[in-house]
Amino acid sequence: MKSDDVAEPSSPQQRVRELDTFEPRPTHAFDPPPALTPLTGRDTEVSLLRDRWEQAEEGMGQVVLLVGEAGLGKSRLVRTVEDIARSSAAESAAASSASSVVEWRCEQRFQNTGLYPAAQYFARALGFARDESTSARFDRLARYLEEYDLVRPEIVALFAKLLFLPADERYPSPGLPAIREREEMFRALRHWLRACAARQPILFVIEDLHWIDASTLEFLGEFIAEGLHDRILTLLTFRPEFKTPWPAMAHQTSLALNRLTRRQVAALVRNEAGRPVPESLVTQVYERTGGVPLLVEEFSRMIRESAQTASPDGKTNRGAAGAREMPATLQELVMGRLDLMSSNCEVAQLAATLGREFHYEMLAAVSSVDELTLQAELDKLAGAEILYVKGQPPRCAYQFKHALLEEALRSALDETKRQQFHRQVAEVMESQFPRSAEEQPELIALHFTEAGLMEKAVNYWLKAGLRAREQFANVEAIAHFTRGRELLATLEPAPRRDALELALLGPLGTAYIAARGYAAPEVGPVFHRARELCELVGDTPQIFTMLRGHFAFHLVRGDFRLCTQLAADAVAFAERIGDPGLLMEALFLRGLTLLYRGDFAGARDCCAQALDKYDDRERTAFWAALTGEDGGVIHRCYLALAMWHLGEAEQALRMNREARDLAATLNQPFSVEYAWHHTGWLHQHCRLGGKTHDAGEEQRRIAIEQGFLFWQASGTLYSAAGLLLLGRTEVGLRQFREGLDAYRATGAGLGLSYYLGILGEALTRASRFSEAQQALQEALALVEKNDERFQEAELHRLQGELLLAEADDQAPAERCFRRAIEIARAQRSRAWELRARMSLARLRQRQGRSEEAFRALTALFSGFTEGFEMPDMVDAAALLKELGNERMRAELEGGVKYVLGCIPPPLRGAVSVDWRYIPSSTLGGDTLGFHWLDPDHLALYLIDVTGHGLDSAMLSVTMHNVIRAGSLRGADMKRPEQVLAKLNETFQGAQHGYKFFTIWYGVYQVSARQLAYAAGGHPAAVVLLPGVGEPLLLPATGTVMGVARGFEFPASSHPVPAGARLLIFSDGIFEIRREKKTVWNLPECVTYVAELGQRDVNIMDGLFERARELRGSSQLDDDFSIIEARFE
Repeated sequence: MKSDDVAEPSSPQQRVRELDTFEPRPTHAFDPPPALTPLTGRDTEVSLLRDRWEQAEEGMGQVVLLVGEAGLGKSRLVRTVEDIARSSAAESAAASSASSVVEWRCEQRFQNTGLYPAAQYFARALGFARDESTSARFDRLARYLEEYDLVRPEIVALFAKLLFLPADERYPSPGLPAIREREEMFRALRHWLRACAARQPILFVIEDLHWIDASTLEFLGEFIAEGLHDRILTLLTFRPEFKTPWPAMAHQTSLALNRLTRRQVAALVRNEAGRPVPESLVTQVYERTGGVPLLVEEFSRMIRESAQTASPDGKTNRGAAGAREMPATLQELVMGRLDLMSSNCEVAQLAATLGREFHYEMLAAVSSVDELTLQAELDKLAGAEILYVKGQPPRCAYQFKHALLEEALRSALDETKRQQFHRQVAEVMESQFPRSAEEQPELIALHFTEAGLMEKAVNYWLKAGLRAREQFANVEAIAHFTRGRELLATLEPAPRRDALELALLGPLGTAYIAARGYAAPEVGPVFHRARELCELVGDTPQIFTMLRGHFAFHLVRGDFRLCTQLAADAVAFAERIGDPGLLMEALFLRGLTLLYRGDFAGARDCCAQALDKYDDRERTAFWAALTGEDGGVIHRCYLALAMWHLGEAEQALRMNREARDLAATLNQPFSVEYAWHHTGWLHQHCRLGGKTHDAGEEQRRIAIEQGFLFWQASGTLYSAAGLLLLGRTEVGLRQFREGLDAYRATGAGLGLSYYLGILGEALTRASRFSEAQQALQEALALVEKNDERFQEAELHRLQGELLLAEADDQAPAERCFRRAIEIARAQRSRAWELRARMSLARLRQRQGRSEEAFRALTALFSGFTEGFEMPDMVDAAALLKELGNERMRAELEGGVKYVLGCIPPPLRGAVSVDWRYIPSSTLGGDTLGFHWLDPDHLALYLIDVTGHGLDSAMLSVTMHNVIRAGSLRGADMKRPEQVLAKLNETFQGAQHGYKFFTIWYGVYQVSARQLAYAAGGHPAAVVLLPGVGEPLLLPATGTVMGVARGFEFPASSHPVPAGARLLIFSDGIFEIRREKKTVWNLPECVTYVAELGQRDVNIMDGLFERARELRGSSQLDDDFSIIEARFE
């Protein structure tokens, strides 16, 4: 195929023809004769249509569907309603100078040309002259649109594109993506219609919907779906085979036309013939026409014309209609009428070859007859009401009265003549009317097809498809490409044919993807055939395009076994070609496959290798233009996911952010969408609910704007997944199911096991166990079916969580967790392994095996070097702390028992001693004791080691044992100052984990009733003297112990009268943080002790109750330790 065989594609919406130089009006395109045939048998229909028009006039917009076979008079009824509308407008005092009728007409030849009826209407409305400058045309367009408040530059640019005007710097294109431009065009057309109706009631007619193009139908569907349109009667005509895609509505009326009865046929025949007609002839007309009004009219005119052509002797010409010569078909009838008129049949048939509407200049260029003869023949056809005309030759246009007449004339051509005429038309359009050829390649394609010149026809079908695809008219593009492909079957096998088919298949595949999604059933066979052709054609860049398309189809359907082979083929091809940009794209296919199959380290290495080739900007830009996505963006997206699995969450988030930042600098909507999709994916993995939801919403917004149905569904899924992570379960589940249904509807299977896993987890948390089980079982089945294993470990973990939640079935749950750990370790997914080990650890915790769980989880957790603020890592740290606390708690419980075992039982006698020791939850460093040094000397002491936990408690107990054993060498245990000095020297903090301590140590001599004591940094002891309200304080005589050697702790001695009470306690008695955040201090505590002493109650118990009351809890922050000695 030569490069000049297919011209550059242009907009499929640009419809101002080079020949449209007459002055048209925005009402009906062609003028019917002044005296139309009176309507026969349609009184009921006219009455209903008049009623609907009056309702629209009153502001109650109406839609009427006028259905009938060809020739039943749909257009004739439309003309009647148009007359009613114009008459009504003329009678209104507020009538606008603009027309009250807006008529769009669909045409068979352009049923795959987007918005053709609208474009033709505006072309007629504006009526540009051939020699009119572009600037003047824009001025005319802007003035027209200004009347409807649509003169904004971007709107003018849209209408200019519709009308095939070249760019004008005053009205720059908004630069929107194709789908957004299409939406804005639809919005502008709706605004224009509403603006028309704001001036006066409007009759909006669209004729022949059975030939409507997909874009116009989409617009009409949206327009109808809006509901009542104030002061607009929308009148739609079509044949019975067309079915409206929108549902019936209250303001919509269907009106089906029936054939005429015999009596109605007789009236029409006699009226049209203008004279009495024998009953036998009426019967023949009725039988031949079946009551179809158009046929009745044509037969009646033939009767009239045959009478007018009678010879002077009373005999008629051979075309005269009689009982014996009545034509059997419309074709015979039309040809008979031409014969009666002595018309040149070839002129009429060549005109019919041009189509229902044609221009004089085009017919003159194609026809071999001279202009005078041509004009004479056209005048005959117009006089016979076979044609309607607008303008004067050579600047005029014609329209066949009815499509059936055009079809009858074409059908009368033999095969040879038909092909000859079509060839003449196609070649003249190519050579003499290049602008028409550029605007309407589908029309030239049709003529070359009918001419039997298939290779040329295929080239034009390709051009038409490319032009439609550029404007996101994908349905129309598919029709053009498919038509071209069908014609290829008529060509002999040859390399040229293979190359032409390959040129069709690539854009056909992408059009299918754009219109119906990656996984649409039509996509696979197209790319499969393209791959076969590539092997015949040889190594060309097209081969990679086809491989990539084939890969995308199977990828989205989730067939990873075949994707692996296709990716390998792509890499081998790229390496063979030696193109760095191509190799980068091929590595993307391999890296993506590796990730989905659970080889995260391989995916990371592959993506990193590909990014090294991203520096070749010229080649990467070339491939980005072909694929619509940038290699730097997509490789970073998948590299980020691989990093997350490998335990590098912070690097993963940075890499994902780089992908988004890069995409934002490119004019590639698909790359931007790609980046946001993977942002939602990564943040969902990270369990960042708010960011997952936001990413999903942004993805949805872009997908809706760009028309990416596949991405719109997945955006809904991530938006909902974010809600689920945020705890909004009900609304999240509802939205997630909607997204999943939409995702499945695209035919996609990619990632479905992942999405089902999210659903199963949410349903488990909502206690909807049966539904959760169904989702997880389907997900695990898909893993095996498609070999999509990136989610496999997590699915087994979720299955275990479901077993525990539903029935506390621990043994099967443990097997699930162990299987998840096994898979995650094999895949080197530290992220999945962490979750599985946490699930197993929680189970072990319930089973009383916290020590085992602690060791296993610690071994994995300690290997992470980043991501500690991620929710999974925070949960793991919290679980480790909890497990560690349980471990410590077990140890502390043993410690408490040990400490309690060291404290002597209460003492009774000359001195009565009692105590309270209530440890804190974390076990402080308190120990207390008392014992007789000899029968006359009683030692009492209380030790408080800094810190909490077993180490502090054990150090305190060690000191207690040393004191009790009297094993402080060189110290007289009856001399408090010596005891403390020796303890300070022996238990230096630097040698005991920097734990320091305080102590109150006293010795009471019974015979002397004297108490000697020394205290190192300890709270003062309290002596309650009988009859004395103010307590005696025995404060510290030295500093905190264990800080440094050489400190002295002098002793102090006090007499003890009978009835005195001594209280020794640690700071846990009074350093209590109250609810108002203030601390109960020592003076307040001493005052309270004095009050308790005066009430003669148990001071120790009273203090403990007070402490609990102040703390607001039965659990205190520090050990509660106190000794009370009563002296007789």
